[in-house]
Amino acid sequence: MNSVMLVKRLSVCLLLLTVAVTACRKKYAYDFEDGTPGDGASVASITIDTSIKNVDASKYAQARVFPGLVCASEPRVKVDLAMNLNYNNVQDELRISVPPSPQFSTGLYAAPGELVIIDVPQNEYSLSVQIGAWTDNLSVIQNAPRDPVIYTRSQLNPGRNYLRNLYGGHIYIFAGRPIATPVNLSFTNVLKSPDYVFGQTDNAAWQTQIRSSCVPWLELRSANMIFVVPRQYCIDRPFADIQKAMQDWDDIINLDYYQWEGLSATPAEAIDKAPLLPWRVVMDIKPVVGYGHSGFPIVVQNDYSWFDGIGNVSAINGGGNWGVFHEVGHNNQQGTYWSWSTLGETTCNFFSFKVANRISATTPSAWPPKHPALATAIPAAITWASSAVGTRNFDGTDAAINDPFARLTPFVQIMSKIPANWGYPGQPDGWSFITELYKKTRRSNRISLTDQNKRDFVYETLCEFTRRDMRAFFRAWGITISNISLNKMGAIYPLSFQEIWKYNPLTKTGGDTQADPRSVWVPTVNSWATNEGTSGGVITHAFDGSFTTYWHSNYGTGTGPTAPQYTITVDMAVPTTIKGFAAALRQSGTGTTTRVKNIRVQVSDDNISWTPVTFVTGASTIAGAFTLVNVQGLQSFNLTANITARYFRYVISATSDNDPTGNSSALSEINIVRP
Repeated sequence: MNSVMLVKRLSVCLLLLTVAVTACRKKYAYDFEDGTPGDGASVASITIDTSIKNVDASKYAQARVFPGLVCASEPRVKVDLAMNLNYNNVQDELRISVPPSPQFSTGLYAAPGELVIIDVPQNEYSLSVQIGAWTDNLSVIQNAPRDPVIYTRSQLNPGRNYLRNLYGGHIYIFAGRPIATPVNLSFTNVLKSPDYVFGQTDNAAWQTQIRSSCVPWLELRSANMIFVVPRQYCIDRPFADIQKAMQDWDDIINLDYYQWEGLSATPAEAIDKAPLLPWRVVMDIKPVVGYGHSGFPIVVQNDYSWFDGIGNVSAINGGGNWGVFHEVGHNNQQGTYWSWSTLGETTCNFFSFKVANRISATTPSAWPPKHPALATAIPAAITWASSAVGTRNFDGTDAAINDPFARLTPFVQIMSKIPANWGYPGQPDGWSFITELYKKTRRSNRISLTDQNKRDFVYETLCEFTRRDMRAFFRAWGITISNISLNKMGAIYPLSFQEIWKYNPLTKTGGDTQADPRSVWVPTVNSWATNEGTSGGVITHAFDGSFTTYWHSNYGTGTGPTAPQYTITVDMAVPTTIKGFAAALRQSGTGTTTRVKNIRVQVSDDNISWTPVTFVTGASTIAGAFTLVNVQGLQSFNLTANITARYFRYVISATSDNDPTGNSSALSEINIVRP
C-alpha cells in the first residue's frame, strides 16, 4: 500500500470517529453541559438549619387538629440517655406475617416545628430516628381528618444531627443491628413524655405527672407491649389499676403468644428464640384501613372503646379484649406454611381463646372469649359437621361454614378437647398442638405453595402430635387431605374415631362418642340416580348408618350406566382384617321392587390387582359372591378365613343379579364383618 492510499484511509477513519463522538453528545435544554452545574467545579456549602430559636409553624393549623400542639410553657430540656438497643435478631426465623421491629422508645417528645438535636457516638452508623408514632399514610382516604403523612424517619450519623417534624410526636430510635452494650445518646430541645413504664413508674406520681404535662400523647409501656394513647383520655377516664393492666399485657404476650408459639428468651435450640421486642399499638384519628389493622405498629381508632380495652383489667381478664388480640394475632399468623387462604380472619383469633383459657383457671367467666358471633356460629358449624347428608367442603360457600368464626370451631375443638396423654404417655394437651405447628414451621425446609400443602401440613402435624391418624376428624369437617398425606400417616398411626367434631368448646360438652369406622372409608360407584330422595341415590347413603337412605343405580336421570355392570369400590383407608361382608336391601318406599340379589366381592391391596373372595359354602352364597334374601336389616356372610385388604368392591354384573331380573339396583347399607 503506497503512502497516498494510507493517508486517505486514515482520514476516513478519523472522520467516522468524529461523527460517532459527535452523535453521542446529546444536547440538553440546560445552560450547562451534561447536567452538572459548573461542569463539576466547587460550589458554595449547604446551609444547615441549626437554630433552636427558629420554629417552623407552617403546619400549626394541621398539627393543632392532630396530633395536637404543645404549650410554650412545657419545659424544653436536654436529656442524656444510655439506651439499651439489644435484641434477638430473629425476625426472619419467626416466619410470621409481621415480626416486631427494633423500635425503641426514648420517653421523649418533639414539639411541632421545633428543632431537635441528637448527638450520636463516633463510629455508630446503625441508628435511625423516627419522630411521630402515626405511620399510616392517609393519602388514599378522601377528606382525611389529618394530613396524610405526619411522621419523619431519618438516618442518624455519628456526631450531631438536626431534625424537625412539623407535626411533632414521640422520638424513637431504630437499631439496624443488636448492640450488646448501652449506647449513649444526647437529645436537646425535647419534651419529656408523661409515660407509664411498668415496673418503674409510681401510679400516684404518674397521675400527678399527666395532669401537669401538656404533651398531648403518652405511652403505656411494658417489656412486651407498648400503647400510644391520648394523655387527656388518661385524665378523663382514669384506669382503676394501670399496674395490673400492664402486668397482664406483659403476661399475655409472653405466655399466650411467645411461649405458646414455642419461643423463649433462652431456648434449648436457637431457632426457638423470642425476639425480646415489644408489640406496639397506636391510636390514630383515622386508621388507613377499617376500625383497626395489623402491622407494625398496629393502628386502632382513637376512641374510648379501644382505650378502655387497653387499660381496664376487667376487659383484659374478662376475655373481652378481642380487638387487640385479633390484630396481634394477624401479625403472628403463618400464612405461607399452614394457615390456608380461607383462614385469613380465623387463625388470628386463636390467641383470644388461648388468653381466655389460661385466665379461666382463676376467673371462670373469662371462658369463652367475648365475641357476639361465637354463640351462633360455633353451634351451627358443629351441626353442619355432624350432618351425614351430602359432601361437606370446609372451604366452600355453605352458610354454616363460610364464616371466620365458624371456621374457628375445629381448631378450638382440638385445643380444648384433646387431653394430656390422649395419644401416648407424655403427650401434652390440645393447646400445645398450636405450639407444635409453630415449631414445625420454623424448622420447615420450604414454604407451602398451595392451600392443599397447608391443609396437609396441619393434618400431618396433628397426627404426629397425637400419634393417631386423625383423618376421620378432617373428613367430618370436609377438610380435604391429599392421598399422599393420608397414606403417609395411615402407614404410621392407628385410626382415631372419637367424634371430637361434635364437641362444643363454648360449653365444653360432647365429643366423647366413637364414630362408625366407615366414616373414614371413601366409596365410589360407577352409576347413581340423581332424583332419588332429596340428595339423590348417592353411594355415601350406603355408608351413613341409616336404613332409610339408599344408593340407587342410574335409570336415565343420573350418572353412569343404566344396566349392570355396577361396581361399588371402597377404600378403607388402611389395611383392615376382614371376617366377612354385609349389605342391606333398600328398606323403604318401592325398594322391594328394585332388590339386589347376587353381589360378587373382590379385594385388593393397591386398587389395581383384584382377587375374588371365598365365602363359607351355604344356601346364600355362590362362588365369590353372596345372595341377599328379601328381609329387613343387615345380612352378613362370613369368609372361609380372615383376610387383610385395604380395598374391596361389590359388583352387580348382570340383570339376573337383581330380583326381579332387571336393570335397577339399590342398597341401603354396605359393611364388613370384623373378627
